[in-house]
Amino acid sequence: MKKRLLKRTLISALIVLLLILIIWTIWCNSALMISTTTVSSSYIPSAFNGFRIAQVSDLHNAVLGKDNAELLQALSEYEPNIIVITGDLVDAEHTDIDISLDFAKRATQIASTYYVTGNHEAGLPQYDELKTEMESMGVVVLEEASMQLEYKDEVITLIGLSDPSFTIKGDMFGEVPAMVDTKLW
Repeated sequence: MKKRLLKRTLISALIVLLLILIIWTIWCNSALMISTTTVSSSYIPSAFNGFRIAQVSDLHNAVLGKDNAELLQALSEYEPNIIVITGDLVDAEHTDIDISLDFAKRATQIASTYYVTGNHEAGLPQYDELKTEMESMGVVVLEEASMQLEYKDEVITLIGLSDPSFTIKGDMFGEVPAMVDTKLW
């Protein structure tokens, strides 16, 4: 009798633990997380003091609030000088580029918006369409490119390197660091 009760208690505890883990995983993959960082360097022109960059990464087709209103409101309240979308705007397994395009279009209404790819875009059959549409709405796609960003008569360089998945599968021979070094210098 005691063994049976112990077994039921253990199974119940494992089920509860599994449910908590599932709920936590779903929440972590759909919650809006905001963090701020202040960067200071003698290499950054003084005109850029207080320059605000909002980075959006790994959305994976997420919709935070109706039509991404929650995310767009947070971006708007932050009052960024620019918005940078740093990869995985889409989810390669459950792709809906319309969600991504709608977000990008609305982001451009808040601030100048720049985009670099992530690994989820690497094998995406609709990538060319995504890129073309984003560029047509004013998003600057920095695909293996750099550009000068001017602010208060000073300049910094924005560099967009594609995710290594676009050119190299795996890193068997250490190609990724060499590729990045080559493109940066």
